[in-house]
Amino acid sequence: MYDLYVAYPCETQDDVRRIIGEHKQPYRELEWPYTRVTLLAQALVEEVKEFARSGHPRYGGGYKWVVHRRKGDNPYNQGVIRPGLRQLEHLKIYPPQIDLKSLPPHSAFIQFRFTLARPFRSNDDDSFYIHENPVLKDVVFKIPMMRPSGWKGILRSVMAGQFEEGENVPIIARLFGLARDEAEEGLSNLGRLRFYPTFFDRIDLDIINPHSRSTKAGTVPIPLETVPAGAGGVFTLLYLPFDLVGQDPEQARIQATEDLQAIGQGILMMMRVYGFSAKRSRGYGLAHLQVKGVDGEKGTVVMKGRGMQTFGTLTELPDALELLLGTTS
Repeated sequence: MYDLYVAYPCETQDDVRRIIGEHKQPYRELEWPYTRVTLLAQALVEEVKEFARSGHPRYGGGYKWVVHRRKGDNPYNQGVIRPGLRQLEHLKIYPPQIDLKSLPPHSAFIQFRFTLARPFRSNDDDSFYIHENPVLKDVVFKIPMMRPSGWKGILRSVMAGQFEEGENVPIIARLFGLARDEAEEGLSNLGRLRFYPTFFDRIDLDIINPHSRSTKAGTVPIPLETVPAGAGGVFTLLYLPFDLVGQDPEQARIQATEDLQAIGQGILMMMRVYGFSAKRSRGYGLAHLQVKGVDGEKGTVVMKGRGMQTFGTLTELPDALELLLGTTS
């Protein structure tokens, strides 16, 4: 059986240089940058751990060389993220494509490309990594991502915060569902919203330096793998009111209108005010106001039986929904 770690040890500085490709005799066969990062994790139990992480203080190298460059693009963006995104698009996995024809009345989806105004963080659970703070990545393509469950949890928190009763309002249960042990008779535990993953097109390395409250001086710098400001992704949300099937048409229309109006405001607040990232209390995970579409210059809102509206900024999203719903005066 072939053992990758036996074939490519990481015990000395020369080993590190050969793995990342900065050596007179590099491992040229290691074409995928993520493989190089994985192999560097062996240094966690060796004396070259810090060299494997940051390289030489003056000349650089190590893991930092793979994911961060002061000028130009880094090897991880070039060799992992871009090819991975092209493959996802070729497989028609991402960006998501949604056909409303077979879905219930009042179904709708919102989709737009956004650009990060502040870096994004979402902790990965990879226990064997060259440092302690990797950003969440897809398990196959190793592209930085936001899980559907992440979008759901943050949007739920943001929308619940707009009500005095918090989550104890019917619209939150309708949209996001209930835990199985909390579901009441007549209420589904699924919720009407379906979220999709977002894959980001860049990765970088950030440093935070916590300060002592007494001395006001920095303590120990902490490296954080992040999706940097300026990176982009696609947000897609499907509104699927399956539990309105068979209900009074007028009441169903009123309830769908209420839901979509609240969703539009919630997305705006999440993207521009509260953030959607780990460490968002420190300003991480905010999006720029301007957005684009997957295939055009503007984001889209499509509703079954109502057609489509577009929006060029996040503040225009609630207005686009109002136009689609026919509730503008």
